[in-house]
Amino acid sequence: MVLKALGRVFKKIVFTGTLVGGGVTAVIMYNVSRSKWSDSHTWSSATRHYLTNKFMSGLGYLAFRNLVKQSRDIRSVQENFLLATVLNNKDTDYGRDHEFSLITNIDEFKVKHELTRYPHYAPYVDRIRNGELTVMTKDPPLQLAVTSGTSGQSSLLPTTNHIFTRFFLSGIALLFERLNSTHPEWTTLQRSMKLYYTPRWRYTDSGLRIGPNSSNPDSAKRIYHLYSTPPPAYRILSEPEALYIHLLFALMDTNIGIIESNFAATVYTGLKSLEKSWKDLVQDIERGEINQSVNIPNDVREELHKVLQPNPERAADLRKEFEAGFDGIVRRVWPNINLVLCTTTGSMEMYHEALKSKYLKDVPTYSPIYGASEGLLGVNLYPDRTESLYCLIPDAQFFEFIPQAEIEKESPQTLLLHQLKKDEVYEIVVTNGSGLYRYRMGDIVKVKEFFNELPVIQFQYRQGQVLNLHGEKMSEQIMWKCIKDLENSWASENAKETVSQIRDYTVAESVLIDSETAIPHYVIFIELENGIIPNNSSEKLDRIIEENHPVYTSFRVKGSIEKPKIIQVSSGTFGRLKKHILETSMASTNQFKVARVIKKKELVDFLLSNKV
Repeated sequence: MVLKALGRVFKKIVFTGTLVGGGVTAVIMYNVSRSKWSDSHTWSSATRHYLTNKFMSGLGYLAFRNLVKQSRDIRSVQENFLLATVLNNKDTDYGRDHEFSLITNIDEFKVKHELTRYPHYAPYVDRIRNGELTVMTKDPPLQLAVTSGTSGQSSLLPTTNHIFTRFFLSGIALLFERLNSTHPEWTTLQRSMKLYYTPRWRYTDSGLRIGPNSSNPDSAKRIYHLYSTPPPAYRILSEPEALYIHLLFALMDTNIGIIESNFAATVYTGLKSLEKSWKDLVQDIERGEINQSVNIPNDVREELHKVLQPNPERAADLRKEFEAGFDGIVRRVWPNINLVLCTTTGSMEMYHEALKSKYLKDVPTYSPIYGASEGLLGVNLYPDRTESLYCLIPDAQFFEFIPQAEIEKESPQTLLLHQLKKDEVYEIVVTNGSGLYRYRMGDIVKVKEFFNELPVIQFQYRQGQVLNLHGEKMSEQIMWKCIKDLENSWASENAKETVSQIRDYTVAESVLIDSETAIPHYVIFIELENGIIPNNSSEKLDRIIEENHPVYTSFRVKGSIEKPKIIQVSSGTFGRLKKHILETSMASTNQFKVARVIKKKELVDFLLSNKV
């Protein structure tokens, strides 16, 4: 009797479970069927895409609730983070060297541990490279992260699981929540064209990986179904060929929803390459095969051919759009596109403007995350704003800030997260879970507003990206504005003519050049889309800089600074410069940024060798 009763109960449980499971499955399939799909999706991949969206939005909802809670008590959140980090690493060699066991509060930490820059850590990093993995952190690093080296030499920073976990939970997940909350119509089953490239990893003798922390295919294998590029393509290690394949499979899909990359420069390069290579791409789509001029491994080519089917109708539609020109091309070839996700601040601003003025037009852009090799720093909570602002994440780093007036001091006083004031400018100092303590990473930011108690900041410039001939401290932000005003003046004076746009630029100080005059001055290297820079541009730029920078003006009046010199470089120079830097450094394509201030003579000489 007992066994029969148990059997009846079991059957009821199974029956109920089947009904519930079937009901959930039915709801999922119904929702999938009503969503906007990518052409390349199958029912299986579309369902996985749907479940991924729901999972990430759920995680993001929890992350946002946590952020709101933390934003109302940032002092205790920051102190708890700091003390947990110090306590966790007190028994490492680094922790013993700096008496971590004696630190019980923030004030003691600031007294016992000096502000640091990278050379402070170099001996410890060398030991990590030689196999002593826990010399700086209790948890062994997963890799040594290579910094981009924008403001100087690349550095190697240990990266523990804390960095990746926090970036995912408080960064990527929160990004999904922001998109889903503000624009649920954007979180569809449309695939993204993600422009990223497999890095060429290096390894220490002990087997520890050396490479970028930035997003790469190795960290996205479980979500390949979100992207238009088939998985075999990620084995292509050369950027031009990988980019061609990204474009090819994205163009096959009329329902691409997002174009995504780390930086606006990468998106700009991608669309510029599309403008150059569209005939080959259309031909490949028409025939359903990759032309032999694309140098990719044979096994990759064979696997890609299995999913590449001839589509003469799509090819004809694309050919018609491309032959009509490239203004607003993104919306014309992908009519249902939702947005472009990429960093648009700092040195990326000029690429963003170029994208909007030509290729994107009305397509929204969203610069979602403020991060670095040091880890997650902030998240942009406002996808609809044109200005990119980032709410600092209090459990990602322990933050300190050096007021602008004290930045040049070797041992300045620092402020804590709750002590910042609106409209003030600061240098960021971080302590993280990967072994960096009171680390001056070199970013200069401005507080624009507050999310409850949390500062919401705007990136200004990198500390190394400042021109300083005579103490004038000309930031890359001011110089870019002046160069943009110069470009606008060309257009206003030649209203009846087609005036070329600036494709790229960088600036050096004359000390790096064999100049005709001994008086120091700025040297601006400019690459145009086409045409020649007008003859009076140096004088005009000089006047524009004076209008925007009073200290510069005072030095010009005294004769301490000479007028700037503009040097036009040939078309493609900055592309060749990028290739040269990547070949001679440890930086990765995914993290590459053109330095707006160049301080290496070898790079100045490279540019001079390409002048028009």
